[in-house]
Amino acid sequence: MKKISFASLLFACFVLLSATSARAQITNGSFESDYAGWTLVETPLNPCLGTWGIAANGFTLNPGGSVFDFKDGLNCAQFSPGLPITFAATDGNKLAFQLQNGSQFHRMYQDVALGPPATLHWDMQYRNHFGGFDPANQYLAVRIRDLSDTILQTIFITNPGDALQIPMTHFSVDLTAYANSTVRLSVEMQVNNFFFDAQFDNFKLAPNCATPLITSVNATPNVIWPPNHKLTPVTVTVNASAVCGPPVCKIVSITSDEPDDGSGDGDTSGDAVILGGLNALVRAERSGGFAGRTYTITVECKDTAGNAATKTTTVLVPHDQR
Repeated sequence: MKKISFASLLFACFVLLSATSARAQITNGSFESDYAGWTLVETPLNPCLGTWGIAANGFTLNPGGSVFDFKDGLNCAQFSPGLPITFAATDGNKLAFQLQNGSQFHRMYQDVALGPPATLHWDMQYRNHFGGFDPANQYLAVRIRDLSDTILQTIFITNPGDALQIPMTHFSVDLTAYANSTVRLSVEMQVNNFFFDAQFDNFKLAPNCATPLITSVNATPNVIWPPNHKLTPVTVTVNASAVCGPPVCKIVSITSDEPDDGSGDGDTSGDAVILGGLNALVRAERSGGFAGRTYTITVECKDTAGNAATKTTTVLVPHDQR
């Protein structure tokens, strides 16, 4: 038996990984490591006009309470009319928040190298204490920009007439248009009129889930002899893959091209039984027809998102052994 050296095995692993499409990841999308991975912006640079904070799940911030501002690097007292606030993380134990004490533009962003087509997901909550939204003076936006900071798409923005408050809500948007490129994910708040509070959590990318691909389905045995009217175990082997995987495959139906209780001598009803998974029983039965009997087994493979594909294979009970 030929031995494989460790160096050869390592090289093979490297080749395999190189051939695998990279999955884009948002760094620290649940803010479990403070704001690591994100760039914070405040304009003008007046300390404590706006606070980029991190709150642990269940923490209550009361009026006048002090929290650490990760942009300014100091503790800032808070006076939003929305206080007290009890924070509730949607993923992990922490979330990000923005509270204002004065007019300022606030932004957090990071550059993301997108791989295959994916969907951006995030959770967000806001409360505007002014009388309305104004795209120039008071708004919250989530945008996709290029690396020169040009806006490619505004995927969320508050507009005049929108509700001034939403609870923590899940958002998602398809980023297929930017597959295999690097983009800038940017969260922006312009606060010129009055207090405007927001919370953010669980930024993540999930691959778009195409239907599972079934490349082959084979039954063992695929020919049954002799036709002794007995139920015969059949096992199906499936080769399948899924973007949102691994896929789970099972037999969902078995049909026959002859009646279940045919006219042949010794025929017995109940000719196919699905045992579960990829196992079944089919009866070694065939009528007097020259071609014999063919069982068609349908297999379904379903991914973690619920997308399903089917493919068939056959088992033959021949008329004779010619």
